[in-house]
Amino acid sequence: MREVNLKNKTVAENTLEKFGFHNTADGWQYEKNICDRQLTLTLTYKADKLFSEVKDTFGEEYILHLVENAAGSYVGAVRSEYEEILAAFEEHCCEENIFRATLTKNLISYVRDKYGDELEFLWEKYPNAAIWRRQDSKKWYGLVMEISERKLGLDSDNDVEILDLRGKPDDLKNFVDGIKYFAGYHMNKKSWYTIRLDGSVAFDEICTRLDESYILAKK
Repeated sequence: MREVNLKNKTVAENTLEKFGFHNTADGWQYEKNICDRQLTLTLTYKADKLFSEVKDTFGEEYILHLVENAAGSYVGAVRSEYEEILAAFEEHCCEENIFRATLTKNLISYVRDKYGDELEFLWEKYPNAAIWRRQDSKKWYGLVMEISERKLGLDSDNDVEILDLRGKPDDLKNFVDGIKYFAGYHMNKKSWYTIRLDGSVAFDEICTRLDESYILAKK
């Protein structure tokens, strides 16, 4: 059994069953016959790690597809199917592990569960910035990114993850205070505002604000 390097991705456990995994005493397991049923690929997810194993019909492990300079049509076919399944797994069961704050991760789960939306990473030059958008109007209702607190007007060079949300211009005048709520960073300050995802605003309060932003982004 070999550990699979998922690079900067985190497995979303709530997607595993839909992909075909079964929860067992040894962790979440997925099996698929490959190469005309000559081999069986098993993926195991446990302890926040993904492992793979390919065995032949005699139960012997096959590893040539993992050897970089191994060549031949059969090895190529095994490697192709193996990589295709892992690519599908990453697409359907993983999320970018760019953001580290617990509050950010909880919000990602909240949006996924309530609206079915995933963060979209639109800018190759800015990998630590992503947006949520409504599927009907295609309008953004949230922007998550990491910036220096100094860019919010604070006397600190510490990096912090932030969330930009839509708001009604008249409301923004009343609650944007430069302490908990800031003028929208990198967005139109008349209709967007910023929250630090460092615990200065409670999770439930942020969710309420996020729901309001979602409504404001309708057609």
